[in-house]
Amino acid sequence: MRDHRRGRRGPAHGVRSRPRERAGDQRPLTACAARTLTSVPHKPPPLRADELFVPVSTVGDRWTGPLAEVGGKAVFTSAVTRAVLDGRADLALHCSKDMPGDSPEPERMMCLYPRRDDVRDVLVDPGGRRLDDLPAGTRVGTSASRRIAQLTVSHPHLALVPVRGNADTRLALARTGETVDAVVLAGAGLRRIGREAEATEVLDAHRMMPGLGAGQLAMQT
Repeated sequence: MRDHRRGRRGPAHGVRSRPRERAGDQRPLTACAARTLTSVPHKPPPLRADELFVPVSTVGDRWTGPLAEVGGKAVFTSAVTRAVLDGRADLALHCSKDMPGDSPEPERMMCLYPRRDDVRDVLVDPGGRRLDDLPAGTRVGTSASRRIAQLTVSHPHLALVPVRGNADTRLALARTGETVDAVVLAGAGLRRIGREAEATEVLDAHRMMPGLGAGQLAMQT
């Protein structure tokens, strides 16, 4: 994983012995987030995302059932954090909403937060309908208990269908219409993969309370 090539010296920047390595889970969204963070110019030398990103396979990437059955939110973060603790990476990249709030920061680690993105959820309906226009029985895909609870109260006529997978997978499910007719997901996630134009409605916070840590990346080091 590590690059042991001789570092380059830059004016007033000391010596870089190797690129700084960022670990993240294997979801395409995480890779897009890593590219976003590495797009900021560095002088000198420039940093390349393909040198920095270290994909880490997590239980959450592989599991298709309810997260509560395999340990909750930590299934997306523990293996990535472990990569830093084991010295395989210098920095762990997470979505803050995936980080468990009841676990202390590992000893000798700190967490950094870049600028926060949009916190709101969005509806994606291939037919272009808004949430209030969906007829009774419309199958709306989401596995977030937060969204299910709110939609059950505000739109009890909808059929809420649990779906797992990355944003691309969920969009594909809505497009094919085999298991769901529409999906609700994080607007920030759509933007990071360049598909924000597919959102048919942005759900303001007074209609859909955002999740804790929504739109916020977190970097452990």
